Amino acid sequence: MRGGGGDGTVWIMGIAWALAVLRASTMSMEDRCLPGGKHKASPSPEGQLGSCQIYAENACCSPEFTQDLSKDNDIYWNRCGSLSSRCEEYLQQLECFYRCSPIAAQWPHPQRPTAVLGVPLCQSFCDQWYDACKEDLTCARNWLIDWHWGPDGNNCSQDCLSYGQMYKDGKELCETIWDDSFIASTDPCDCLTLTASDAAFSVSYSHLQDRNRIEESDTTKKGSKREGRVGPGGLCTGNLLLQRLQRNMQKRSVFMEDVEGSGSGF
Repeated sequence: MRGGGGDGTVWIMGIAWALAVLRASTMSMEDRCLPGGKHKASPSPEGQLGSCQIYAENACCSPEFTQDLSKDNDIYWNRCGSLSSRCEEYLQQLECFYRCSPIAAQWPHPQRPTAVLGVPLCQSFCDQWYDACKEDLTCARNWLIDWHWGPDGNNCSQDCLSYGQMYKDGKELCETIWDDSFIASTDPCDCLTLTASDAAFSVSYSHLQDRNRIEESDTTKKGSKREGRVGPGGLCTGNLLLQRLQRNMQKRSVFMEDVEGSGSGF
């Protein structure tokens, strides 16, 4: 009987140890950046990030990266001529998020370790992006697979068309241009605008988690006023985006290996 009890104790201790290791591993990934390319290993404060300054408090990119955003890794944006300043601004916002935001790593792509999958962009952002670029020209519908690659990078494999001709609306633009990297969300509290209104989500995930617990605790106090992030439609008190991040954290793949090379992460 003692021997059986001893084995049982060892088994329980073994399970406890495994759970502790798993929890520690999960917690350690909260402050990890997407692997590979120009990402840092972990986010940290930066001084000047230029167009990506909203992520400076806790950034996965370095100032060197933000010096020139007109070229996304090996993919040039202007293969059909110069873009309008408004259109280029939206492409910069997407690139800043991918390269600099620590929460980008909460949507890891299961097949491409350096990529993201299904990041929810607000429908309003997608519509505004479409409106800003609809007169600009591009020759690739899907910027991951529709290029002809040569010594100087990406080149057109088809005629140049306006964004308005290439995509029927903002939703199609968001959900097609970078393959499956983004989805368009109509819920203003469960999506990103990639502007200063998302700044609170550029800090560490653990900070977000702690703040959410504090807010939930505050709501139990009589007369307390709950605070939340500001979405396109006003104050978002439900923290749906935070809940999504928490779910993603639970499902996050453990293959977070270092990937060398620059190639397009989207």
